[in-house]
Amino acid sequence: MSDFIEKMVALANVVHSDLVVLPDDRARYDLVKQIIDSAEMVFAVWTDRFAQDGVGHMLVKGQGIARQAVADNKMALSTRVAAIPCNNADQAQALLHELGERDSRH
Repeated sequence: MSDFIEKMVALANVVHSDLVVLPDDRARYDLVKQIIDSAEMVFAVWTDRFAQDGVGHMLVKGQGIARQAVADNKMALSTRVAAIPCNNADQAQALLHELGERDSRH
C-alpha cells in the first residue's frame, strides 16, 4: 500500500472511531461537516476490492491545492488534510455533492 493511501486510511479510521460513538445521523453529519470546513484538503476513503490497494479514494475538497502540489511536485507542509470514511464510491460522490468543493475550473 502506498504511503499516501496508508495515511488517508489512518486519518479516515480516526474519524470513523469518532463517528461510531455519536448518537444519531444528525450528529455524524455535523461532525463530518465540521471536519470538512476546518480542513484545506479532504479525501473520501472507502474499501474497494477492485482498487489496486483495496482502497478507493476521491478528492472532496482542495482541488486548487492539489493542482499546485502536482505543479510544484510537493505538498505544502502546512496543508490541513482530512479523510472521511465512506461505505462506497456512491457515498463519496454524495459527500462531494453535499459538502464538498466543486472543481472551480468548470
